Amino acid sequence: MSVATLPPPVDIDNDTKKAIIDGLKKVLARFQQKGMVQESLTYQDLISHPDVLEQFIATFTANRAECDDIVQAKGGQPVRNDDQDLICKVSLNQIQQLLVRTCAKKVFESEKTEHTVTETVTKKALFGLIKKTEQKEVTRIGNDPVEERKVRELSRYIAFGWQLPLLPAYRQHLSYQQIMEIGADVVALSTPEAIATVGKFDPATLKKVKATAGPDFADILVHQPQAIAGIMVWNREMYEFYRKMLGDAAWEFFARDKAFFNVVASLDKPVARAYGDVLSFIAAENLAEVQRLNIDKTEVLVTSLRSAFGNRLPQVLGHPNFSKDILRKVVDNMLHMSMEKDKLMASFALTCKAMVPTVNEWLSKQR
Repeated sequence: MSVATLPPPVDIDNDTKKAIIDGLKKVLARFQQKGMVQESLTYQDLISHPDVLEQFIATFTANRAECDDIVQAKGGQPVRNDDQDLICKVSLNQIQQLLVRTCAKKVFESEKTEHTVTETVTKKALFGLIKKTEQKEVTRIGNDPVEERKVRELSRYIAFGWQLPLLPAYRQHLSYQQIMEIGADVVALSTPEAIATVGKFDPATLKKVKATAGPDFADILVHQPQAIAGIMVWNREMYEFYRKMLGDAAWEFFARDKAFFNVVASLDKPVARAYGDVLSFIAAENLAEVQRLNIDKTEVLVTSLRSAFGNRLPQVLGHPNFSKDILRKVVDNMLHMSMEKDKLMASFALTCKAMVPTVNEWLSKQR
């Protein structure tokens, strides 16, 4: 999944704004005539209700040819590129951005909360001859100034129809400081679950991980936000080592828990390379068993298991009970083997293939 690119900022004058609104009303009327949207919908409905606006944007995207006489580029040509300037001198993506931000602002401003503010109160004493000022905390109902600041920052990164269902998650899980650290990569968060996950990490953690991961930060938010926890554990050198070695499997590796990293920490780089992407799914218990082997036997075991079990290997090595039920005996046998690496590889490949029926039966009994 690629990360959306925010459209360039647009500062529209009153004439352009009027042209955009008139055009939107004409498109809405056309869809109403065709029976594609409810006849009762108004322009105010579009910019006041996220679900209505999201559906309108989806309807236009699927039926834009119905509006080719309304939505036109310079020269009267139909528009198929959403970044192309229209007659009104802005693009469809910029219009979408304006609509989504307007709707988000209305939604956020409609939520009044009870908050405490400090006010300066002046009192008179001694027949009004002496004035005394004091600070007093009072409760007000309205837009929380802290939330308003957060919404202003967040609005910089809201531009697409698919973000409209995410407005409650943005509001609930992300603070102003977190949004400041994430920046434009907010658009990499495409689900409420991803937003909630990122919201668990304090701004300092986000800042450090973003500095460590560099351009990878957006990919992390797209594929596995929980990887932030693991990247925080490693320095930049080790991050780059595992990222290069594991490729995209690195995100699952970095999403592992601290107990697993405590075991991995004892691996030197050559041994880690012998495991390869197995480190993204092997249970800590199984890793601890395999660590009893030297690097050559580790490579033989991992290669043989991969060949024998194929895409089922994550289920096998990912199960913690595999260590005591089966793997421990296998490792014990390997410890007593003494032969050249290539001969051991050939021999153990056959051993692992012979294990497959037994392991499959064992897997079927696991919960």
